[in-house]
Amino acid sequence: MAYPFRITPSLGPDVTQKFAPQAFYDGANAIGAPSYQLGSVVRGVDGGEYFWVVATADIAATATTGTQVVMTPATKSIATGAGGFYTPPGLAILTGEAVHVRRGAFNANPT
Repeated sequence: MAYPFRITPSLGPDVTQKFAPQAFYDGANAIGAPSYQLGSVVRGVDGGEYFWVVATADIAATATTGTQVVMTPATKSIATGAGGFYTPPGLAILTGEAVHVRRGAFNANPT
């Protein structure tokens, strides 16, 4: 699938977009914590599991599979390394940007 999309019913960015971390609320008059925060986990239509995290260093783009990264669950952050999670293909990520990372490469069956 060229462009997977989120099937988990929650507010937030698409699984192939990047943003500065921000809050997504459930309505114009929402009170309290945002509904979509760093560390949120969603499923994609491709069966993949996606984690919303922030980059602690610049991450170069990789065309087909996405760039492999290491995720630190305690800080909900990522950095380049052999961690089994992948950024969206062809998407360079700058320090401080938030993005969904997929468990397993984007061109592979879900793990």
